[in-house]
Amino acid sequence: MLDRLDQQTKRILLAVLALVLIAGSAWALDLTARKKSERYEVSVTSGDDVLATFSLEDLKAMEARRVLMQGQLQEGPALLDVLAAAGVEDFNSVMIYGMGLRDEGQITLSRAEISEEVLLDFAARGTVKLCGPDIAWADRVRDVERLDVR
Repeated sequence: MLDRLDQQTKRILLAVLALVLIAGSAWALDLTARKKSERYEVSVTSGDDVLATFSLEDLKAMEARRVLMQGQLQEGPALLDVLAAAGVEDFNSVMIYGMGLRDEGQITLSRAEISEEVLLDFAARGTVKLCGPDIAWADRVRDVERLDVR
């Protein structure tokens, strides 16, 4: 069958096959990045000090809010509520760190940029992602692991 195809069609088919293999590999890496035996947690830190650590179950026990972002409804605890649960009352900024597998893996938000609509949204993979109506799609942080307050 491939003998009957012209060179340009063969090149296109090879390019499509390569893209499928790359996408499949990235998906497999994403699924295996966190071992099943590892417990997912989000730590709240201030420099080297760990102020609190929350499991996914802890985060689900907090009041959930809903925010429409890029046409999708996001749901989870407000970032401000998570910080308050860690005992953080006053801060200038928060550096949010994620696993960095499918995004930059970090963002810094000033206190003025954080409203009740900035959430840790529950992802289908059993992690949370930072989102909010004023956070660009490209700036989201998935698989959040640490919130470092300054």
